[in-house]
Amino acid sequence: MNWNLYAKNLLKSSLKEHQFTTSELAEKLNLNGSSETKASIDNKISRGTFSASFLYQCLYCLNSQDYDSNILLKSADFLTLPKNIGSQYFAKNKNVGFIRPNNIQVGSLKENKVISLFTGTGGFDVGLEKAGFDTAACIEIDMHCRETLRHNRPEWNLLEKNDGREAGDIRQITGTEILRTAGLKKGEAALVVGGAPCQPFSNIGLKKGENDPRNGDLFLEFVRVVNDTEPKAFIFENVTGITQAKHAAVIDYMENKFLEIGYKISYSIINAADYGVPQKRQRFIILGMKGSSVPLFPMPTHAKSLKTWSLFVDSLNQFPDYIPHDWKTVSEAFSELPTDYKKRPDYKKMNVSDIIKNRMKLIGPGENFKVLPMNMRPNCWKSGKHAGQDTFGRLKGNEPSVTIRTAAYNPTKGKYIHPTENRGLDLIEMSALQSFPFTWEFKCANDKLMTLKSGGAQIGNAVPPLLAQLLGDALYVQLSSLE
Repeated sequence: MNWNLYAKNLLKSSLKEHQFTTSELAEKLNLNGSSETKASIDNKISRGTFSASFLYQCLYCLNSQDYDSNILLKSADFLTLPKNIGSQYFAKNKNVGFIRPNNIQVGSLKENKVISLFTGTGGFDVGLEKAGFDTAACIEIDMHCRETLRHNRPEWNLLEKNDGREAGDIRQITGTEILRTAGLKKGEAALVVGGAPCQPFSNIGLKKGENDPRNGDLFLEFVRVVNDTEPKAFIFENVTGITQAKHAAVIDYMENKFLEIGYKISYSIINAADYGVPQKRQRFIILGMKGSSVPLFPMPTHAKSLKTWSLFVDSLNQFPDYIPHDWKTVSEAFSELPTDYKKRPDYKKMNVSDIIKNRMKLIGPGENFKVLPMNMRPNCWKSGKHAGQDTFGRLKGNEPSVTIRTAAYNPTKGKYIHPTENRGLDLIEMSALQSFPFTWEFKCANDKLMTLKSGGAQIGNAVPPLLAQLLGDALYVQLSSLE
């Protein structure tokens, strides 16, 4: 515990709660025999170092005659937690709470099996693996993704062809078959996880939502599998577009159905950069847990700045006792790649013409096509009738990247020009910005060579493993406390 920081935040929160300025506090302190000024109080708070007597005087003045000598202990009650699973914080005006886990012991959870839906290339699962969970069954319809899963984790059970059914088609797979493949009985799985295909809800797609004839109703399959298998908890992931008013029926349906079958839920939009992923990727997450406990999200481990951190903690009922790390940057992520990473068999990059390279030379960090002279722009860029203000933009090395989408190897599709070189991102760089471990290799089915299209889709559609790990950490300790 950083007690200086705790005392400082306690005083700041008390001032805010009682709507006192430091000038007003100085006046009241002087009425009680002190000789403080606004400047001296501001200085003490800024330093975060002051005597216990000063703190008690301030609390006495702020609470007037209702002052209780045990106020410090009462304010610190949140430190006393069931089974010492971690510090808990709750948003003041939202039905969402956070936990900063401690004493995580991988392997201590008796029932740690995961049923993975819409597994993709395994981002969710490799992250949960690091949190102490074990993937028992995977459902994925894309054959190239399945090949990647087989290559990296041959022990994971893939539900493939059966009686002519298309491999990995979740609509044709029953809960009974999933449990049999996983070697589990109903109620034994720790987690069901997955993110139904996001294109129906994406802000850059057609936005047809649940009416999309291709896959707009796959969220229903997630609900069905949870109902049929009854895991201890679940994690549902999707794009933030699903929260738009036009899709309100989707979230309402899921919330009501989960409550009906006995799950308490929490949902929020979270930014992967706040959890150490070198990418500003916002996603909508629903956490569900069987029983009476509302599931808690992991507290952020990183922040854009102390200012943004302060704004976040101001929204909580208690001040955290730690300062997060700075956001991880593109340059930091790339510096961790081995110097010979281009020898990997799944290394691919887009070849660009000299014309495009000459355009790139004029684009500085954070800039896009708008800095190009008109005679160097293609017609669609002259009219401005195209999607995306990040088009043909260069990443900043000292910031996290923008969201890595499926075509992030193509510099014309967004802010995907390399920070210092005149080229697009390669597949291994995309993987690093998604926080995949370097040992995770991407494959194509039928012994085909890796293609940019397949590799881009596998990487861009994935849940960042580090984000999945921290979500898993939070649920791991909460499930452990219920055993």
